[in-house]
Amino acid sequence: MTVSKTRILIASIFGNALEFYNLTLYGFFVSIIAETFFPSDTPLVSMISSLMGYAIGFVVRPVGAILFGYIGDTWGRRKALGVSILIMGLPAFVIGALPGYETLGLLSPFILLLCRVVQGLCSGGEFNGATIFALEHLGKKTPGFAGGLIVGSCLLGSLAALGVATLINFLDLPPWGWRLAFLAGGLSSFYGIYMRKKMEESPIFSLLKKEDKIVQKPLKVALSQQFGSCARVFSIGAFDGALTYTLVTFLVVYTTTYLHICPKAAFQYNFFGILTCMVACPLSGYIADKIGVRRTLLWSTIAVLVLSTPAFMLIHKGTGFSMITANIILGLLTGGVIGVQPLFSQKLFPANTRYTGIAFSYSLSIGLVGGLTPLLLTYLVSHGYSFAPALYLMAFSLVFLSVVLKTKFKDL
Repeated sequence: MTVSKTRILIASIFGNALEFYNLTLYGFFVSIIAETFFPSDTPLVSMISSLMGYAIGFVVRPVGAILFGYIGDTWGRRKALGVSILIMGLPAFVIGALPGYETLGLLSPFILLLCRVVQGLCSGGEFNGATIFALEHLGKKTPGFAGGLIVGSCLLGSLAALGVATLINFLDLPPWGWRLAFLAGGLSSFYGIYMRKKMEESPIFSLLKKEDKIVQKPLKVALSQQFGSCARVFSIGAFDGALTYTLVTFLVVYTTTYLHICPKAAFQYNFFGILTCMVACPLSGYIADKIGVRRTLLWSTIAVLVLSTPAFMLIHKGTGFSMITANIILGLLTGGVIGVQPLFSQKLFPANTRYTGIAFSYSLSIGLVGGLTPLLLTYLVSHGYSFAPALYLMAFSLVFLSVVLKTKFKDL
C-alpha cells in the first residue's frame, strides 16, 4: 500500500472514530443526561425522555444521507467528508457546555435535542462516505479487510467513549465532570479537519467527472433504477443497527437498570464486548475476501440466530465471568456482520449513485432500527420481557438470512 493510500485509510479511520465517539458518548451518559436535562418524579419517564434524545440523532440520519450523498455524488467525496467533519464536533462541544434544566428550563432540552439532530445529519453522510471514499482509493486488494478496519474504527470511537465514561466514573469527579468528555470530542474535530484537507479526491469520482458521467439527481436514479440494491443495503443496515446498539448502548442500560449492576462494573464488562467487536470487524472482512461476502454473511447470520439466547442467559447469571463471556459473544456476533457491510454495499451500486444509494438506504434503516433499539428494548424489559433482546436479535437474523439466501450475485 502506497503512502497516500495509507494516509487515506488512516484519515478515514480517525474521522469515523471521532464521529462515533461523539455519537455514542450520549448513550454512555444517558442516565446523567436524564437527570440533568429531563428531570421527573418518575425515573422511567426521565430515562425514556433521555433515550428519545439519543434516538433522534439516528432518526434524522437519512436526511443527512440525502444531503451529503448529493454532495458526494455531484461535487465529490472529499468535499462531502470535509463538510461533515467540519460541523460534527460543534454539537458535542455545545452539549458539554450546556446548562441543565434547572438553569434554562425547557430551552435546555430543546438545545440538547437540536445538537443531536446536527450530529445525526453529519453521521448520515460520514460513515458510509468514508468507507466508499477509502475503498475507491484502495482498489481491489483486500477490500473486505480495509472495509472491516474502517468499521472497526467506529467501534474504536465507541470504545474511547466507553473508556472516558469509565474513567470519569472511576475518578469520582464533581457532578459536572461528565461534561469534559463532550468538550474533548468537540475540540478533537479540529485535528480531523486538518487531516481531511490533506486527502486527494477519489480516483473513481475524478474519472466520472472527467467522462461527464455525474448524475444530478442521484437519489432519484438510485431509487428508480437500483431499488433492489437499496433494499439489500436497507436490510443489512437494519441488522447492523439491531446488533450494534444492543451491544454498544442497551447492554449498559440493561445491566445497570434492571440487573442492578453498578455502572463501573457494567462499563468494564461492556468494554470486552466492544473490544471484541472491533477486532472481529476486520477479521470478518478478511474472511469475506477469502471465501466471499455472501458465504461470510450467511454463517455470521446463522451464528446470531443460534447464540443470541445463550448470550443473554449468561448475562442473567450476573457473575463477572458470565457477563464478560456474554459481551464477548455479542461482540463476535456483531463484528461478524457489520465488518462485511461496506464490501457488501459497495458491490451493489455503480459509482455515480454509490454515495447516495448506500448512505440513504443504510442511514434510513439505522435511523429506524439503530436509534430506536435501546428505547424499544428498554420499554419491553421494563414490562417484564426479560429475554426480549435475544428474541429481537433472532427476529432480525431470520429476516436478513432470507435476504442473503436470495442474493445470488456471482461477485458476492
